[in-house]
Amino acid sequence: MRTGAVIVAAGHKSPTLFRPMMPVGDTTVIRRIIIILQQAGVDPVVVITGKQGDELEKHISKLQVICLRNDRYERTQMFDSICMGLQYLEGLCDRALVLPAKYPLLLTRTVNDLLKSTAAAACPVCGGHRGHPVLIRGELIGKITGYDGPMGLRGALRQPEIDALMDEIPVEDEGIFWPAEGDGRLAEPPKGRERIPMHPKVQLALAREELFFDQSMARFLQITDHTGSMQTACRQMHMSYTKGWKMLKAAEKQLGYPLLITQSGGAEGGSSRLSPQARELLDRYFQMEKELNETAKRLFENCFLQGNEEQR
Repeated sequence: MRTGAVIVAAGHKSPTLFRPMMPVGDTTVIRRIIIILQQAGVDPVVVITGKQGDELEKHISKLQVICLRNDRYERTQMFDSICMGLQYLEGLCDRALVLPAKYPLLLTRTVNDLLKSTAAAACPVCGGHRGHPVLIRGELIGKITGYDGPMGLRGALRQPEIDALMDEIPVEDEGIFWPAEGDGRLAEPPKGRERIPMHPKVQLALAREELFFDQSMARFLQITDHTGSMQTACRQMHMSYTKGWKMLKAAEKQLGYPLLITQSGGAEGGSSRLSPQARELLDRYFQMEKELNETAKRLFENCFLQGNEEQR
């Protein structure tokens, strides 16, 4: 079961300090949240930007996330950005985690505990209080985004037909409700939680005479297929169209077959979709990447964690 995420970092109701790029430990709020989610195998991660959009998207451009811009962030609510992200993820994953970009002390093990739930909806609970992120299965997305009440996501989740399905996951993690404050600091962070724990990071690349297919290329094809547009894929990955075109042509040259089938003109403009060979290649790449990451975690535990309490 594939799990994606929606992180809202659009700057709704943030007239002063912009929390996502606040420093925390050796990194920033937004980068830490993304890394924690990716450590747990969450993919794709969609970040909704708005305020300082160009700066923020550049700041996270190397983390293999999808950026969606809410240009109306000053006139809309956070729930509007949440709905934008959830609607985008339909068809890309089976369920989605949702959280605002203000809880950087969330633990990877909390995300892992959430992902074990088989319920249609789930949330972490610490000390009797619910926190973030919230896990939503694909079949509930329409009911969430269709909510038009006054309480945003909380109201959507409190709808009787959804609240009855909510699986409350007990965790020992105060980070689920410890926010970054508006004055540029964390609200009394739990001791020892500022730094991200050491973890394995492996990247899969395919090569012939040279490297031609990696995470960026896989993400580029995935988004192009999902949106039907190379230009949109480049924008959501915060890279130039020229770079995307060069990546595509270099990979096609090494593979010896087209990756995209493009159609130009028409009433709705041009469109792009994966060729049959590209679809099979992408499926195999993601499968190998999944198995590689699982193997890396086992090796990391054996080589670094066994008998070494300092690395835990």
